[in-house]
Amino acid sequence: MIGHFISRALDAIDALIDALSAVALILVTAIVFLNAVGRYFLSFNVMGAEEASRLLMIYLCFFGAYTLLRRGGHVSVDVVTLLASPQVVRVMRGLVGVVIVLVMGFLAKASWDLVAFSAGTGQMSTTLPVPRYLFFLPAAIGATLSTIAGIEIVIRAIANTLRPLPNAAMAEAEAASADTGRPAEDRKG
Repeated sequence: MIGHFISRALDAIDALIDALSAVALILVTAIVFLNAVGRYFLSFNVMGAEEASRLLMIYLCFFGAYTLLRRGGHVSVDVVTLLASPQVVRVMRGLVGVVIVLVMGFLAKASWDLVAFSAGTGQMSTTLPVPRYLFFLPAAIGATLSTIAGIEIVIRAIANTLRPLPNAAMAEAEAASADTGRPAEDRKG
């Protein structure tokens, strides 16, 4: 019951991150485009544009890493999972969850320490009027969320309620059928 509540809460966080990531990607594109147009055609540079786009990309990377982790979308060697029994796959995914908890837990602790130190010094960004710790905050939040996602993976592995991994072979077949306009099973031969 509590695991279901945690999964639903993480699903809501995923939806929020997806929406914010879409806005951030649009902003990065607009900032870089406007800065390039200004620099090359209008002879002016938008002050802080590069730093703002870098900051948004840092948030995109660390938050995106968390959402990909929850969806099973990170690059992996899936030949082992294709050949192994479901029980072995469950154990392997549980062990991967333990490694995620350990590594991301360490990164979260180190990142939160860096955020606290940077906030304590009162440093400001070079060109943007924002505190410097905002550049370290996405690593801390992303690693914390990834640690929680790793705990969820371990709990689901123990409870045998793991979500199915994305099927790369099926996605390729669907993409190929979309290209030809025919279902994949109709194109044999």
